[in-house]
Amino acid sequence: MSRRLRIWALFCLVGVTAAGGATAAAWWWQHRHPTPIATNEYIPPPFSKTAFLNTGPEARYIGVEACCGCHKERHESYLLTAHSQALGDLDLAAEPPDGSFEHKPSGRSYRVYRKDGVLHHEELLRSPDGKEIVRIDVPIRYRIGSGNFTRSYLVEIDGFLYESPITWFASQKKWWMSPSYDAAQHPGFERPAQVECLLCHAGRVEAAGNSVNRLILHEKAIGCENCHGPGSLHQERHRNNTRPLGEADSTIVNPARLSRPVQEAICAICHESGAASIRVRGRGLTDHRPGMPLTDFRVDYRFKDGHDQMTVVGHFDQLRQSACYRQSPQLTCITCHDLHAEAKPKDSVAFYRQKCLGCHTTQSCRLDSGKRSAKDPADNCVTCHMPRGDTDIAHIAFTHHRIGRHGTKQIAAAPQPGELVPIEDVSHLPMLDQKRNLGMAYVIVFPHPDHARFADVYRQRAQDLLEAVYAAGLRDGETLTALATVYQGKDPVRARKLAREVIQAPSVPAEMRAHALNFLATAEMQDSNYEAALPLLEELVSLRRAAEDWRLLGITYQKLNRPLKALAALHRSLAIRPYRPRTHATLAEVYGQLNDVLHAREHRDRGRWLQAQDQD
Repeated sequence: MSRRLRIWALFCLVGVTAAGGATAAAWWWQHRHPTPIATNEYIPPPFSKTAFLNTGPEARYIGVEACCGCHKERHESYLLTAHSQALGDLDLAAEPPDGSFEHKPSGRSYRVYRKDGVLHHEELLRSPDGKEIVRIDVPIRYRIGSGNFTRSYLVEIDGFLYESPITWFASQKKWWMSPSYDAAQHPGFERPAQVECLLCHAGRVEAAGNSVNRLILHEKAIGCENCHGPGSLHQERHRNNTRPLGEADSTIVNPARLSRPVQEAICAICHESGAASIRVRGRGLTDHRPGMPLTDFRVDYRFKDGHDQMTVVGHFDQLRQSACYRQSPQLTCITCHDLHAEAKPKDSVAFYRQKCLGCHTTQSCRLDSGKRSAKDPADNCVTCHMPRGDTDIAHIAFTHHRIGRHGTKQIAAAPQPGELVPIEDVSHLPMLDQKRNLGMAYVIVFPHPDHARFADVYRQRAQDLLEAVYAAGLRDGETLTALATVYQGKDPVRARKLAREVIQAPSVPAEMRAHALNFLATAEMQDSNYEAALPLLEELVSLRRAAEDWRLLGITYQKLNRPLKALAALHRSLAIRPYRPRTHATLAEVYGQLNDVLHAREHRDRGRWLQAQDQD
């Protein structure tokens, strides 16, 4: 999993997820009639001005097939890129070979195999004598990635999408644990694939109804409209031949004709990552449209002192640290990356070297030609100035996008707390929203293991900023959730009050509401108030499919002397995560209440064995 996805997973874990977009009417009104900031959740910050008509909600997405009717050659050239293969259905003939491996940290084994024209991923736990304890076998629904570096997979269970724990690593030509799964206790087939996970892989994706990871994939692969914007107005204009001669076409975006910041926003959606990413208040994940600044929708933060940490999606922050970028207003992504090249370069080294020589000369290199040739016979500029290096994903090396001189010096640990700053200019946002966004960024940072040394400092900064925003009257669901997260484990009474405000707030997205419901239900259970916990948990299991939610619901039914409902809920929990000793222990208790001695003993013994094996 990339750093961006790990950040989002952490954000969801602690409950800080962004609010959905405003209604279409409100969005359109605010887009055309910007209003000063107000301290309520209904009026988001104003949008920047844009000349493009297809940035408004009246422009509809029409899909790649419709675009191909007039732009077939452009589409065919795009198919040469990895972007066009970012997500799709399976082609068994093109998939890596079947395989299997043992994962010693978790004690489980994994297998990839084909059966009846379907690719399966299997997770298996055996006892030391070879007896099968648990087997999870699921068909693969979608593949993620072109396979140039990795190929990961999604499974669909009960209508919910999850990431498979098995990934193909192209460089090593082997199956192994998916990024961040190589641990003794990992999520197995229980990590939800949410909109924020697939946003950079799918052409167009949205949540299905009020659920966390039931998704609608309107267009699987990244397509024309991801970079050019919705095509309906463009299609209508050219069908009706209503474009005056010589007039710029404002119904579609041509990235090559945009100013550098707005052009880069299209790429930065997926290729900019820092310590934290925060959505602007009132904006949804998929609201950004080409032709508009990214900071109207999302603000990315990094630590002010900077670092050379290589991440899979950190290209923008690296590039902007380059002297080449700062001194050349023309240098941008499409300087080197052409998504419509007629063919892939036959000699990639010569191709990219020529890009460098567009501004530099061979004489400007401080390393003499003999040493350069000894280091790299092809005299490849990138070897020294954009070296490949390990990333935050095991087994993956990417080209570093900070153009400059790179050494082997290790980055020393920060001697004091760092200061988060936005990667891009956010001066156009109201000051209240700037404080809110920064406070939420610190909420992401303080629980992260990388920042444990200064967690208390970052937590206090988050509290100070968000309390000021709250006192000013800003009470949108995202701000409430972030502030509740600050107080969890610190001031439970305050955290519970804020969580109640979250579930009472209008238009709270499912993932935020789920976090608040879980927190409140757990608090009520700790107070032995099971009647109050019950409706919270019953709503929670309708929003997401998680083993722990069903286990808590089973316990609540048990405490309310409803053993048959408790059994049903606990078995649902086991169907999702059969390794959890606590679930087996509770099942043993419930079967004991029903005087079913045989099943009670079976689950008690199973739970004890799993606990001894450090399973969860």
